[in-house]
Amino acid sequence: MEKKKIRFTVCGCDFCIVTNDSEEYMLSLASGTQEKIEKYVRESAGVSVTQAAILTAMEYADENRRKENILDNIKEQLKTYLDDAAKIKAERDHYKELYEKLSVKAEPSKKD
Repeated sequence: MEKKKIRFTVCGCDFCIVTNDSEEYMLSLASGTQEKIEKYVRESAGVSVTQAAILTAMEYADENRRKENILDNIKEQLKTYLDDAAKIKAERDHYKELYEKLSVKAEPSKKD
């Protein structure tokens, strides 16, 4: 995907970033961020825009960290499942080989 410059404004501050993401996506992020900042300012007496921006950043960081922890747990579970599957496959192969050896021994001898 081609990089492009995207301009947007959040709480009166102008930004210009270069990204691979679509303009619609970046503008939706900017809009959502502004909404959260405005909510903090509106609902918390005496909170400045800067403080609200920091609280918003911390909210996003918390959400991100929680999702990373969930993802790490899923990865660990998947690794355990894959390890178990590999052990079961090795065990199956062992018993299959043993079965084949016993089958050969159990075949009646052919006399000419």
